[in-house]
Amino acid sequence: MKRVIAITATAGLLFAACGGSDDAGSDIEKVVADTEAPADTQASAEAPAEAPAEDAAPADGLSVDTINVAYFEQWPTPNLIGFDDDSFDAAVGATINWVPFGGGGEMSEAMEAGDIDISYSQGLTPFANTVNNGADLKVVGIAVAYAEADNCAAQGSLGVTRDNAAEVLNGATVMTPSGNVTNFKMLSMMDFLGVDISSLNILPTDGGATTLAAFESGEIDVGCSFGGSLVSMLESGGELIMTGAEQVSDIGINTYDIVSIPASFGADHADAVVAFLKATEQFNEAWASDPEGNNGAIANASGMEDVGNFLAGPVWFSFPTLEEQLGPDWLGGTVAKNMTEQIQTFVDLGQIDSSIGDFSGSVDTSYLEAATS
Repeated sequence: MKRVIAITATAGLLFAACGGSDDAGSDIEKVVADTEAPADTQASAEAPAEAPAEDAAPADGLSVDTINVAYFEQWPTPNLIGFDDDSFDAAVGATINWVPFGGGGEMSEAMEAGDIDISYSQGLTPFANTVNNGADLKVVGIAVAYAEADNCAAQGSLGVTRDNAAEVLNGATVMTPSGNVTNFKMLSMMDFLGVDISSLNILPTDGGATTLAAFESGEIDVGCSFGGSLVSMLESGGELIMTGAEQVSDIGINTYDIVSIPASFGADHADAVVAFLKATEQFNEAWASDPEGNNGAIANASGMEDVGNFLAGPVWFSFPTLEEQLGPDWLGGTVAKNMTEQIQTFVDLGQIDSSIGDFSGSVDTSYLEAATS
């Protein structure tokens, strides 16, 4: 993989998109009727992807030459169109070092250490957990919303339904990342369905591959993950206990990933953050205008055979515009509110000791405002 900088692995669990921390956790969710994209939507991974048009010209005179960007493999997003051919670099106006991570908690630790400048598609929960522990990080944008790409699959042999979950899952073995959105969704879903959470044998995971292996071997009853590993569990005979849409409508869980930065990087290089947000929107638009022509490049860059149903539309992934991100549904209020709710859930369940309560100080809309002005 080109231009990947080395990051020393941090101690503790790996948390996925994503993401978590040692104290509480990581982040991502519908029923996958067919995980293979239609043949006519596939593009050759070798075919060169075109960069956004003339409005994506390099920014002039950025205050930094190189930006270290954390991202998740097996998580197909439009900015990866420009991963292999440097067109995303050209759109930003700086060299981008794409650094793969196993979880959002690791992203937070790398940002705190000064190794990562921008985390793309970090899970909201691990970000909130890190801020709750005193980290000076900021949410500066929304990367992707995904009601269906992060969820829990139960072994098909169990025959779990919403109606019998409280009985069938009593004492079940569940593997999940810790303290991330995936973990939060699992706990919220189990509580909603009347499952005795104290009866569960909850195993923390070091990543989606571990969960998938344990699920396929029959070592666990329920596997909670996101992206490709979730798809594979469903392909292996797993069944969703609740769809992502049901979790949104019945429990009120809105699942999305953020763009985050160390506050110090934003203070020193605001122009670079703004350029990154603009370029990301340009590639979102480029994909939306020609998904069939770009899905192959995205799959190749994300380490997937194909993008499956992930980029099929709003059912799986959706990408709010810069203007929408400034609205009340996102950075204009809901994001801070969601962090408060999620961290309080972990407090109520005894997984962490306390919450700062108000997370509005960790949301900075100034970069989006500059990007839309």
